[in-house]
Amino acid sequence: MIADYLDRNEVGGYVAAMKQQLKAGALDDKAPAAAAGIGRGSPDQDPAAAVQAVLDALPDDNTGAASSGGEDVNSPFFSRAPMVSLLQTSLEDEARKSGIVHERKPGGPFSHVAGVVETIEHKIDSILHPQKFSTDDPDWVTKIAAATLDRIAKGNHPFNPTPAELEIADATLRVIVVGDWGSGLPRACTVSQLMTAEIADAQKQGVPVHVIHLGDVYYSGDPVEVQRRVLAEGMWPVSAAQAAQGVTSWSLNGNHDMYCGGWGYYDSLLADERFAAQHSPDGKPTSFFRIKTPAWDLVGLDTSWDTDLLTEGQSGVLADPQATVVEGWAAEAEREGRKLMLLSHHQLVSAFDTDDIGTVLPAKLAPLLEGGQIAAWLWGHEHRCMGFEPVHGIPFVRCIGHGGIPVMVGDATAPIPSPGLWQETGSFEENGSSWHKFGFAVLEFDGADVQITYHDDDGSEPRTEPIP
Repeated sequence: MIADYLDRNEVGGYVAAMKQQLKAGALDDKAPAAAAGIGRGSPDQDPAAAVQAVLDALPDDNTGAASSGGEDVNSPFFSRAPMVSLLQTSLEDEARKSGIVHERKPGGPFSHVAGVVETIEHKIDSILHPQKFSTDDPDWVTKIAAATLDRIAKGNHPFNPTPAELEIADATLRVIVVGDWGSGLPRACTVSQLMTAEIADAQKQGVPVHVIHLGDVYYSGDPVEVQRRVLAEGMWPVSAAQAAQGVTSWSLNGNHDMYCGGWGYYDSLLADERFAAQHSPDGKPTSFFRIKTPAWDLVGLDTSWDTDLLTEGQSGVLADPQATVVEGWAAEAEREGRKLMLLSHHQLVSAFDTDDIGTVLPAKLAPLLEGGQIAAWLWGHEHRCMGFEPVHGIPFVRCIGHGGIPVMVGDATAPIPSPGLWQETGSFEENGSSWHKFGFAVLEFDGADVQITYHDDDGSEPRTEPIP
């Protein structure tokens, strides 16, 4: 990632500059399609009305709220506002195209949490001219704003109502789970390398292995970010050769994946040969699935797809017919003596981000919750690794969302609010601040018995526990 565009003040300055260009009429040719893309007009509407619709969709404070764990001014900034995230995507993409990026320079903003981040080389014609490739360069701002509006104009990718299903004959297998990993930051790359080692170890032992991402590619899940942060060589831990040997890859849909309308998620990420298993019977990529083992059903839900491109997606949703399909799977699993594990991007409960708990998931999944049919539920979204007390009749509830976003450590001595049970507090000190380690989890299945081990980005294993 580029350090300049992880800075909240810098991003806010670009949003303010974009607003000025919109008001000045520099984007009248792009605004109607963009307004139509966000459901606030039609492609042939009056440009002035379209411009106002786009302006109304931008946050008043120019940045919007930070993503989970990022409110501290010293943290890299990932916006919750879809249009701001799309602007961050456009900034990085156009900067690379313009050749003004210093690749992986040491030091600079956020290098203490991200490893080595890229920086922008600002070019100045003379002291009498505005700084190029900055908010003082109107042509540059217009270019960034136009690219952002073009992304908005695409609207949302259609939802595939048919799930993917994979039946595994092996009762012994390894499943690697990582959440909120798609930042491309060096510490996230370290997590990938450690997952790669877990895959190789399983193959050496002759144990089938599968890898699941709980969602979120940053900033907005745009196709260029999917290619750079997930699919590029050395990023996703599964190689094409391993995929050909039976190592399957799966990815849930996150709210950041939907900020670009889900186009990168469906048409780039899931189109990759390594994710070939995550397709419905007609060959189309799909965002929900079931992995069926002799003793367990692992069900991945899409809690992010929404008709509204501008939703921040902080609360989980559940597009139809997922609830009905899962009810059928749960009934089948109960009849045949298998346990049900749900995987999702969004949380059902929270100890810290309680304002983000919505009503859709508990309402749509009420029959399963009331019937005690869910044995375990793993999710991401919050950039933490933590356990919860049994809730809604679910014995085992865990958040594994610490794969790729830097989060500062709070008061480690403060009690964890209910229903929180424990939180991983492994950290490192840099520049006077304490930062949580990145990590992932490995689930070892032996029939109905499952052992989960949590891994930190330094190679340590701070916790192991059974899934009842």
